[in-house]
Amino acid sequence: MVSFSELKRLEIAAIRAIQTEGVFGRLDSLLTAAKQAQIAVAPKASIDVNLSFVLPTRLREDKGQQVIERAFHVGCLAVPSTSRDEIAHLSYSVLIGKDAHPEKRVARKFHFDFEPVSIRNEAESKPTFHLQICGELSKHHINEGYSEQDILPMLPSWSQPRVPSQPMSIALLLNWLFIEFGSEAAVKDARLSPGWRKLVRNSERTVLKPYYEACSNFLSSSANDDKSFFAEHIYQER
Repeated sequence: MVSFSELKRLEIAAIRAIQTEGVFGRLDSLLTAAKQAQIAVAPKASIDVNLSFVLPTRLREDKGQQVIERAFHVGCLAVPSTSRDEIAHLSYSVLIGKDAHPEKRVARKFHFDFEPVSIRNEAESKPTFHLQICGELSKHHINEGYSEQDILPMLPSWSQPRVPSQPMSIALLLNWLFIEFGSEAAVKDARLSPGWRKLVRNSERTVLKPYYEACSNFLSSSANDDKSFFAEHIYQER
């Protein structure tokens, strides 16, 4: 995993790109959210930022194929280690509304976690990087008007199964959402703009390259021929 200081630089760069890249002016609610976002530059200050915005989406399930403005809430919570330039805990949350309606109907809620072995409960196996469905509401969700009742059908008390995933950053997460929900020109133009693509590529090199190199090294080493890649590398069981 990248160092905490590297991650903070990436996240600040992602917020600044949305603030300054002119093409994001067509996604005015995302631009407004980025201008309101605050990430403290102090080395040991945690990252706790949330972007609440709407995207014009057109899903094949939508009746009449009309464009629907759906609410998106993307959050990042990163806590540094007390002694080293490392990440003690990292979570990226995503909440997607059924639409932008004030009733706060939730269509999807999930989060991506990084939980190092050093702080993990040894009695409970889990992938170091994982996707978890639903989970609890954050303070940001509550401030936006969501309540436990809104996510009750998704069984928020269930923590399993946790699905193995790759590392994330704000830029990588937003870019993924732009691909998944970006059929409309304003979203596609933002994703394909040179400045944003350069930022995403830098995030991929910084966050993803070391991760996949480590995976490849484990699978390539003859010393690991009798070991399970999932158990010993993905879950890091000891």
